[in-house]
Amino acid sequence: MRASLNWLREFVNIDMEVSRLADLLTVSGLEVEDIEEVGRGLSHVISARVISVKKHPEADRLFICNVDTGKNRIQVLSSAPNLKEDMIVPLALPGTKLPGGGRVSSVEIRGYKSDGVLLAEDEMGLTDDHSGIMELPQEIEPGTPINEALPVEDHVLDIGLTPNRADCASIIGIAREISALTGENLKFPEITIIASDTEIEELADVEIIDTQGCPRYAAGMIQDIKLGPSPFWLRYRLHVSGIRGINNIVDITNYVMLEMGQPLHAFDYDRLMEHRIVVRKATDGEKFTTLDGKTHNLNKDVLLICDGKRPVALAGIMGGLNSEIFAGSKNVLIESAFFDPLTIRRGAKSLGISTEASYRFERGIDILSVPVALKRAMMLMNRTAGGKVVNGIIDRYPVKYREPEIEVRISRTNSVLGSSMPRDRICTHLRALNMRVDDINNDMIRVIPPSYRVDIKREIDVIEEVARLEGYDRIPVTYPPLKYRESSDPPDHILSMKIKDIMAGMGFSEIITYSFINPEHIHWMGADDRSQLRRFVHIMNPLTTDHSVMRTSLVPGMVSTIRTNINHGIEDLKLFEWGRVFFSTQEEKLPQEKLSLIAGICGEVQKRRWYSRERNADFYDIKGALETLLNTLNISDISFTKANIPPWYEKGQSAVVYLNETLAGYVGRLSQNLVQRFDLEDNDIYVFELDIEKIQSFLPDKIKYREMPKFPAVFRDLSILINKGIESSKVKTLIENTGGNLVESVEIYDLFEGGKIPPNEKAITFRITFRSMERTLDGKEVNELTEEIISVINKELGGRLREG
Repeated sequence: MRASLNWLREFVNIDMEVSRLADLLTVSGLEVEDIEEVGRGLSHVISARVISVKKHPEADRLFICNVDTGKNRIQVLSSAPNLKEDMIVPLALPGTKLPGGGRVSSVEIRGYKSDGVLLAEDEMGLTDDHSGIMELPQEIEPGTPINEALPVEDHVLDIGLTPNRADCASIIGIAREISALTGENLKFPEITIIASDTEIEELADVEIIDTQGCPRYAAGMIQDIKLGPSPFWLRYRLHVSGIRGINNIVDITNYVMLEMGQPLHAFDYDRLMEHRIVVRKATDGEKFTTLDGKTHNLNKDVLLICDGKRPVALAGIMGGLNSEIFAGSKNVLIESAFFDPLTIRRGAKSLGISTEASYRFERGIDILSVPVALKRAMMLMNRTAGGKVVNGIIDRYPVKYREPEIEVRISRTNSVLGSSMPRDRICTHLRALNMRVDDINNDMIRVIPPSYRVDIKREIDVIEEVARLEGYDRIPVTYPPLKYRESSDPPDHILSMKIKDIMAGMGFSEIITYSFINPEHIHWMGADDRSQLRRFVHIMNPLTTDHSVMRTSLVPGMVSTIRTNINHGIEDLKLFEWGRVFFSTQEEKLPQEKLSLIAGICGEVQKRRWYSRERNADFYDIKGALETLLNTLNISDISFTKANIPPWYEKGQSAVVYLNETLAGYVGRLSQNLVQRFDLEDNDIYVFELDIEKIQSFLPDKIKYREMPKFPAVFRDLSILINKGIESSKVKTLIENTGGNLVESVEIYDLFEGGKIPPNEKAITFRITFRSMERTLDGKEVNELTEEIISVINKELGGRLREG
């Protein structure tokens, strides 16, 4: 909300610096985000009277003007079409620096000298009007500086309103707040109307069919208006408030909306069929064209303003093209109404339209000010556009306003605020906000907020108002008592912190993605209709289709984050996320939640240096990260298998992760189909996913100490020829089981295919470490155990020792 300081001063006395006022409003909850100075830099622009105007003989579009500056007469050239003799105009003499940054100098154009520039409003930064030279009031003496002739120097406060403070979406609303904070009296604009003898009931009628959507609708009328540009003071105030001037009728509706917070709409009375207004809900599929020329397909959530036969406006949102004020309009019907906030919010959201009017209606306006704002607009329209004000107004008010009565405890107020304010001080604050306060007993009062404070409904709302008026900075600081907590952190939290430390130690960065996803992403992953990934929990009112269901997998969030980074030129990534996935259940209302961990790698994992070559990520990088994580968590019995790879992984470069015989997750390269759907077809992405609940069940209760070995180890390298389809982990497990306690470790350090190796086989070299904790092993015993291992591999898996 942009609020002019000069405008505010019309309703409340402000005897302080603007910076102090901004601080006062901010600490009371109305944050002043910026203070803008407007109308400055015009002290060297003066008023001048045009003595004569004639065409330039050598230039068709130029005029030669003689002007009186108050001290002398000078010659000025101009191309403005509205120049005429005896006009009072703004003049910038040579040397003047204009607000836009340009500097005026004397110039000669085709033989004629110009000793200054006559200015339009936009050239002085006053409005956006460039239709011609600005015409000043005749009573201004030539030579008077513009900043003295017109009250244009001002400060504009840019106030960030919270959604609950709809009452401050107006100049009077902010002035009312200043009055409460400073104790100064609030002044309201005077409304005086001289009406004709014609009664409005003879000319128009209003019918409200949907009384829930429209509890109150008032209408007034002016005949024989003269449509045209608004006077400068009106256009200037709209301009500094961020609204473009249109004409003297529409501008007044916007002016009163900014001044009083009541949106208004003006209809061309002669274009309203049967000269009547009907308020009803739209029907599904009904079409309507708004003022901006766009045609909308309506639904039953939209409230309509209709004439006798057709819609003429989207209630509380935007008027229609078929009833707008245009150059030929003579008679105007003005609407001032109260519309249900929820109805307007639903309608505006369904149509994707947001306007200054809908902003206010969605948050709630003052239902009691509806006729007051209407009369204020009628008065101003009569002054700026002439015409005859029709006597009376139509005021349909089927659903009367009921004052809320809120019981407030003095003890509760002080308890919440940590203060010790006396009862009288609390009541004084509330009365300053125009709340009615009645005594109930020693500790309780009855508070009735004014009709414009639609946000005050509960005791805690009233307590907040007391805090605002007292001043948050004046409430004493207290500290909560700290109690020793006997119980430790939840296991989930402890594991989360541990895993995040491990992942960060490996160079991964944590990401946090939305818990809502597009269900189409699960389809892209290749999950069929029977997959649990399709057990969606649907959002009732999703913001967009991209966030319409709760996520059942962390993969879409990871890939989307990788895509965002790559699109911004960051291609080498190591990311992880710890989060929940959600599955709908038929038996219970609440969804099933599971903790999951995902990590992803793409791009280069090794940069080109003088001592090394660049290397892109591969399967073994992500598998190594997974093994490092599990090993650091002291989880053993890890195995990988190529069977039952899910469709969102690339077969041949992926594996299923088992802990003992429990499926705990997946690791590998994401399928080309999936990455192509995310427009990442030129990128290889490797991820692992882990089910945290499965991981938790394998965490050791205690970490056991093993003493350092006293006896030396014996090493043997075995190169085994085996069928390509047999996983190396099976061979490793067989070696460990056969060797028993004497096998300390088994490591794979070489893999060879091709050459002299048969095409259906591979050679895997294992380094076996033998050690006894009780004695020194001799070579014969190790050789016999090695032969036994080779024999078992041959018998169980068909493998044999590679020769040569």
